[in-house]
Parts: sequence; structure tokens; C-alpha cells
Amino acid sequence: MKPDTYLFEISWEVCNQIGGLFTYIRSKIPTMLDTYGDRYLLIGPYFSDKSNKHFRPLRDIENPALAEAVRFARELGFKVHYGYWMLEDARPKVLLIEPVLQKERSHEVKARLWSRYGISSLRADSFRDEVIAFGEITRMILEKTVSSMTIEQDLITHFHEWVSAGALPDLHYDKVRIATIFNAHATLLGRYLAANEDNYFQHIPEYDWQQKAYEYGIEGRVGIERAAAREANVLVTNSDVTSQECEFFFHRVPDYIIRNGIHKKPGAGHEVFEKHLLHRQKIDAFVKSLITPSYSFQTDKVLYFFTSGRYEYYNKGFDITLRAIAKLNEQLIASGSDISVVFFIISKRPFIHIKPEILESKKRFQDLQKICKEISKNLGPQLYSNVIGLKSNALPDLNNLLDEELYLTWRQAKAQFQREELPPAVTHLLEEPDHIVDFIHDSGLDNSESSKVKIVYHPDFIDQTTSPLSMDYLEFVRGCHLGIFPSLYEPWGYAPMEAAMHGTPVITSDLSGFGRYIQSIILPENEEGIQMLHRRYHSDEEAVNNLTYLLSQFVDTFEKEHYVPRVNLPKSISDTLCWTELMRYYRDVYRLALIRHQPIANLY
Repeated sequence: MKPDTYLFEISWEVCNQIGGLFTYIRSKIPTMLDTYGDRYLLIGPYFSDKSNKHFRPLRDIENPALAEAVRFARELGFKVHYGYWMLEDARPKVLLIEPVLQKERSHEVKARLWSRYGISSLRADSFRDEVIAFGEITRMILEKTVSSMTIEQDLITHFHEWVSAGALPDLHYDKVRIATIFNAHATLLGRYLAANEDNYFQHIPEYDWQQKAYEYGIEGRVGIERAAAREANVLVTNSDVTSQECEFFFHRVPDYIIRNGIHKKPGAGHEVFEKHLLHRQKIDAFVKSLITPSYSFQTDKVLYFFTSGRYEYYNKGFDITLRAIAKLNEQLIASGSDISVVFFIISKRPFIHIKPEILESKKRFQDLQKICKEISKNLGPQLYSNVIGLKSNALPDLNNLLDEELYLTWRQAKAQFQREELPPAVTHLLEEPDHIVDFIHDSGLDNSESSKVKIVYHPDFIDQTTSPLSMDYLEFVRGCHLGIFPSLYEPWGYAPMEAAMHGTPVITSDLSGFGRYIQSIILPENEEGIQMLHRRYHSDEEAVNNLTYLLSQFVDTFEKEHYVPRVNLPKSISDTLCWTELMRYYRDVYRLALIRHQPIANLY
């Protein structure tokens, strides 16, 4: 590529966390900045309730061509924001667009999409309309930007999934001087069909994409996705499963299959275990604040299991996991096991607020901790002065040594801390119940004292500033003992990869991209800490039974050996999952996009 080539990366999850694509974008940014510097810009939608948390606006735009394009869009009445995305380890420049079109302009764009690509907008779909608006404003800004650049400068646009790619087909149709890449991290039809059709993976070649899109009411969305995939200079995906979907749903074979990566490599074995112990203490504190107001609960014989991901009840395997967890609870009760399990479910759902009893219990638990520290501080000198002169070996009555006012404060705090109700299974007040809540109620997983598996459904992203856990997601992952990810449809699978890369054992699926990759590079007998649940060619009932067995084995090992394995992937494998290694493939992608966009120039 030319030294002054500009790269625009376009995603709906820029400053807008929804699922695994957010991790994909965020984790590669440091490597992208190291490679492209000020010639790298992210573009995404602007939603004030989400974007403002990590967005800092800038008044001036340094790039003259981009500045002119943004001024042009604003003069037309569009709201465009420019600034920094404030991440922990990087500060990339971002352009955030409010996805709103006036009704007349929206009708014009929809008519154009229909006449050029057969993209239907007859069915009412407010989200599709936002995607179309975002695509149209993005298209205008990109066209205006490249028209202000010199002929010696190249512009590459990298679109991620259909929601960001509304601009791509028109850029190709209008022969705009921009090289385009479309990255299919999954397919829309795949998400719908896998969750609703029997033996989906065996029947992929047989589906009529147009008929199924109409049947599920997503023909407009699929039309945008299909047009972007077919018109892009280069089509990229992340697994052989999605590649097969592209071939049959888009009638195009991807040019590259590139696995996903992370930025930070995990530490050495002892560092991984030390971080586990450190972060487990934080989880211990939260669990005690949640459960001990109702009844006594010790955390020294507790295992922390978790699952996380986008709320797709069947695709993410939440249904399989919950059924296996319920069976595990029955087995542990029947066997009289001393081990308890706290099972966390992390998935973003619409909620009103954190339940007040959660916050009250946490505050009162912290108050009790402070009082205990004060008691310990006061008792030390008192105990020393009382025993130093005693001839007897018997210790004095500690109650007599305690300051009466402090003792009264302790009793009052303890009384306020206790509750008659059972520990809540859901940390937030949901706008409406969902499949997870329904299963918890129907299965009797009520967090009673007799239950050996306690449920904590956390329907929001884990963030230190907003979560009642008071820790970040990766800290939580490191503090847990096991991650459970028996996905039915998971083109890659960031959640199991992140957990394994940071030392937490995982159960993954042979239908996930990460699971299939691990199968291809590690022999089964060497997969310590990474276990495979086989779902391909197996019924849901078989999957539930096999998962229950794996969970029981994990608990039995801990009970007998008091040992929980930590994952320690060899450097030769962990390196292949880091962006510093994977970026070389994307350099080839960008070069191919430029070649196909300007084949006559023979410059690349």
C-alpha cells in the first residue's frame, strides 16, 4: 500500500457494546494504531446513552478532506460527532453518526436500494431503517472525503456485518474511488435458522435464502447483507462454517478466512493463578453480600461457574447450560456433596435498574466489614494488655474487652443486614421476563439454603463502574473456576477464547469457530482446561447429559483433590490468537482490495 493510505473501519459496535464484535473491534485497535497511526479512523452510530460513556468530542478535525466532508454533512442537517474513543489502552479517533433520515430522503434511499439491488423495504422495520440511514450518511461522508483527497492517496473501507454496510453497495455501483472489504462475522440467516430449524448445519445447501428470509420477516436486512457481501472488493469471514453460509446464501466464496484475536497476551502460569486468587476474593465478597443476609454461606467450598454472551437463548446454548445446571443441582443434593456452585449468567437485556435489595445488601455487607476491622483494631491492644500479666493460659472473655458502643453498633448492623427472603436470582429489575427467568422459576433453582447450585443472572455487561460486582469483565472471568459455552451457532466465540487465554478453564462446543480451531491444533489428551462438548450430530438431550457429566466431573475433581486447573496454552498457540500475528493476513486483504479496485493501475 502507499505510505499515506487511509483506512476507515466501520462497525455498529464502535462505542456501542452489543456482542462479540465489540471485543473484536476494541481488541485490535492498539495494533491498528501502531500500524496506521493518524491514518486510521473508526466510524459507528451515535447513541447518546451509550456513546457518551467512552466518547470525548473534539472540536477540530485534523484531516482536511474529512473535515470538509463532515462540514458538508452537518450543513445538510445531519448530526455527526468526531472525537476520541476513550479505551483503557488506546485513544482512537472515531466518527459517530446519528442514524436518522428525514422521511422524504428515507423514501428516496429505499427506492434506490430496491431499483439497484432488489432490497425490499415494504415490511415495517425500524431497526433496518436505522441501518439504512446510517449507511446513507456514511456513503455521503466517504464520497465527499475521497473527492477532496489527492489522486495519490488511497482510501480503504473495512465494513463489519450488515448493520454497518449499507453504504458499501452504492460505493461500488457509483464507482467511487474507495476499496471495500466486507467482514461477515456471522450471517443473518444463520442466526435465525440455527435456532429454529432442525439439523441446520446438515441442510445449509438445501435452503432457499430468499424464501427463508421472507418466512422470518427479514428480507430487507438479508438484502442489505447480501448486496454488501456480493459487491465488496474482498469478502472475509472467520470460520469455515460462515464460509459455507456465504457460499450458499450469498453465492460467493470468501476470499479469506481469518480467525479472531485478542490484544493482550496472558501472563505466565504463576501470574495467572495469582490473578485468579485476587479476583476470586472480589467475587467472594459479592456472593457473601448476596446470600448471607438470608442464611449462612461459606465460600471456601464454592465453585464459580459462568456463561456469557449475546442474548440468543438457543444459539448461545443457554438452554442446554441451564438444563445441565439443574441436573447438576439434583445430583449434588442427592449425593450430599459439601461443594456448592454459584452459576453466573451474563447477558445484556433491557432492564429498569439494579434491584435495590442488591445494592442495600452490598452496602450493609461493606459496613459490617468496616465494623469488624474496627473491632479487630480495638481488641488487639486490649487483648495484649489483659493476657500479658495473667498467670493462667486461658484467654479472657472477648465480649468484656469490647467497647460497649462498638458492640451495640455491631449488633445493629448485623440485624439490619439480615433478610427473611431468599437471595434474589436476578440482579436487575428486567423490563419483562425472558426465557432465562422462566427457566429459573420453573426448575426450582430458587437459591434456597438446601439448593447446592445458586443462580446469579446479571442482565447487563460487567463493568467496574456500573455492575454490583464492582469489577471489570476480564477480572470476573479470571476469578471464576469454569466458563460454560455449549453454543449451537457461534461462528467464532470470543467468550470462550478470552476465558481460556486468561487462564480460566472452559467447556466449548464443536460447533463454535474457536472450538473447531482448538480441535484442529490440540490433541484431545492435551486439552487440559479446555473441554469439548460435541453437539454436531448429537441431539439436545444428549448434549444436556454430556454437559452434566462434564460439570459433575469438574466438581468431583475439586472435591477430591481440592484442585482446579488453569489453562496455560503454549506460546505457539496463544501467539496465533493475537492481533500482532493476525494483522499480516489483513495486510494481504487490504492489498487485494486495492488491486481489485484499481486493476489497471498495476500499482500494488
